[in-house]
Amino acid sequence: MPTSTRPAFATCLLLVAFAVPLGAAPLGEGDALHVMDGMVVNRVGERVTFFGVNLFESHLMWSRRQSPEAYEKELPEIAGLGFNALRMPLNMSWFEPRPGVFPDHPEYEDILKSHGLPTGALAFYDGLIRRAGELGLYVIPEFHELPSNPYRWFVGGNEKDKGSGKPGTAIAWMATKDEKGPDVYDPKLAQEEVPKALAWLAAHWRGVPNIAGIEVPWNEPGGPLTKGAAYFELVDACAKAVKAADPDRLVFMDAVDWGAMVNYMSDESTWRTPASVDVLFPHFYPGMHSNDSGADGTWSTTMASWSSWLAGAGKPVMVGEFGLAGVKRAKYWQGDVGDLEYGRVLAASAAQWHAMGLDGVFCWAWKRGLGDDLASGILNQGADQLVKWGAAQKHNPNVLSAARLAVVCTPENRAQYGKKENLWRISDALLGAHLTPFATIFTTQAAAQPDCLGRFDMVLVLDSGIPPEVAAGLRGLGKPMAWVKPDLSNLAEAVALARQHVEPAGDWPANVLVGTASGEVAVFERGGLDGPVRLRLAIPGAEGTGRLVDADGKTMFAGPAADLGKDGLGIPLKPWQCLRLRWTPGRE
Repeated sequence: MPTSTRPAFATCLLLVAFAVPLGAAPLGEGDALHVMDGMVVNRVGERVTFFGVNLFESHLMWSRRQSPEAYEKELPEIAGLGFNALRMPLNMSWFEPRPGVFPDHPEYEDILKSHGLPTGALAFYDGLIRRAGELGLYVIPEFHELPSNPYRWFVGGNEKDKGSGKPGTAIAWMATKDEKGPDVYDPKLAQEEVPKALAWLAAHWRGVPNIAGIEVPWNEPGGPLTKGAAYFELVDACAKAVKAADPDRLVFMDAVDWGAMVNYMSDESTWRTPASVDVLFPHFYPGMHSNDSGADGTWSTTMASWSSWLAGAGKPVMVGEFGLAGVKRAKYWQGDVGDLEYGRVLAASAAQWHAMGLDGVFCWAWKRGLGDDLASGILNQGADQLVKWGAAQKHNPNVLSAARLAVVCTPENRAQYGKKENLWRISDALLGAHLTPFATIFTTQAAAQPDCLGRFDMVLVLDSGIPPEVAAGLRGLGKPMAWVKPDLSNLAEAVALARQHVEPAGDWPANVLVGTASGEVAVFERGGLDGPVRLRLAIPGAEGTGRLVDADGKTMFAGPAADLGKDGLGIPLKPWQCLRLRWTPGRE
C-alpha cells in the first residue's frame, strides 16, 4: 500500500494492544552475534532470538527510488510492533551490474547510468542498516533476485516488453541465452560470481554489529546448481567467501526448492550441510505447503512437524519466510477466507515454532503481507494475532538444537504436505504431551552418521521401512527407545515412556501451546476445543501480588504470582483462540 496513505504511527501504536514501545536500545558492538552450543548469542553470551519481517520493498520500489524517507517511516513502525529483525531482500544487480564490477569499481556508476538507473543504492542500504540498528533491529541481507531478467523494471527493464520480441534493457548479464526464458540464470556465471558478490557485501559491512548474518546462496534456490552434492559445493563456496571477507559474520542457508519440494527436501537442505554454514533458514507457507492437512491439521501440528526435519544438523534453525501468501491454494481454503482464518494461520505458526525452539521467524512481508486498515491503523488480515507472540519468541527458552528427544523415520514417512499420518501423527502426540522441542533424524543420516543420536536422551523409532543396518545400529545404542508400530497402535505407550525420560516443556493441557516473556504470557488453543483450561504458569518478572489482564483490561487472575505455578490459572478458550495476558504488579 502507498506509504502516504498509512496512518500516523502514534495512532497505529495506540490501537495495537500491548504494543512494544519505541526506544529499544540501539544495537552496538556487544550485540554482534556468533553461534555457541547450537544457539545464536551476542558477545556476552546471551541468547538472541528473532521475531522479524521481510522488507518486501527493499529489492523493488525502494531500490529504484533510493529515498531514505521510505525507511525513516517504515522502520519505526516495525520496531514499534515488537519486531527485532529484518530480512532485507536485494537484487544482486545493484552490487554487481557486470561481472567483476562492484560499487568501488570505476565503471560502476557509468554502467548503472547506461541502464537509466540511479547510482546511490549502496548509500541507501547503508543508511537503512544504520537506522535499523538505532531502533534495535537486526538485519539479514540476501540476494532475492539475480541479474537474470532482462525485463525487470527495478533494474532498468520494461516489464511490458516481455514476450514482445523486444530485447530487454535491464541489468541481466546472468540470463541464459536459450529457450528456457529470461528468468533462468546461467549456472557457470552464478557459480563463479555469486560467491564474489556475497564476499563484497561481507567486506563492505564487515563488523557492522546489527547485521545478524548474510544469507547464501540466494533466495529460494533452484536449477542445476541445487542438485545434491552440487548444492553443498555451491553453499560451501558462498559461505567460505563470506567468512574469508568477514571471519566473524554468521552465514544463513536457504533450503533447495523451498516450495514444490518442501516434502522432498534433500539431505543437503536438512542435515548434510557445510561446516561453514551457521544457521538453517528455510521457508514454509501454511496452506501452500500443508495441502493435505486440512485447516485443523495446519493449525494444530503441521508447522511443528516440518520444523523437526531441520534439527539433524544440530544448528540453529529460523524460518526465513512464512505468512499468508498462497493460503488459498490449499484445497480446503477455496471458500471464504477472512481475518479469523488468517489470524489462526499466523498465530499457529508462531506458537508451534516457539514450542519447537526455533531461533527466529520472519513473516512475509511488511508490505502486502501484514495488513492494517488505512483509516484507523488497526492491524487486519490476522496480523494482530501474530504480534501476540512477539515477546515470547524473542525470549524463547526452547532450543531446537538442544532437543533431548529424537524421532527416527525414513524420509518417505514425513507426511507429505501435512497429510495426517506417520510423522504428522507422532508430532501431534508429542505436541500434546509438550515433549518439545523434538528432532526428526532420518534414516539417511543415521546410516551416514551412526553417532548422530548420541546427544539425545530418548529415541522413538517409526518402525516402517527402517533399513536392517540402521535398525541394528539403533538397537545397539544403549538408550531408552520405543519402537512405534507402522500402524501407530502403540503410539500412546511410546509417548508415555518418553515422558519418563524427557522433561515436558510444561504442565499444560494437550490442546494449548504456551509462551512466556517478562510480565506476559501467550496462549494458543491448538485442538479446536471450546471450554476452560487450567494453566500452571511461571511468568518471568511476575513476583509478589498482582493481576493478569487481557487486552481489554479484564482481570483473569488476581493474587500472589506463586499461586500461578501452584494452583494455576483457569481460563476459557474458544477453538483456535490466541490470547495474550499481561502481569500488573500490586493490589488494586
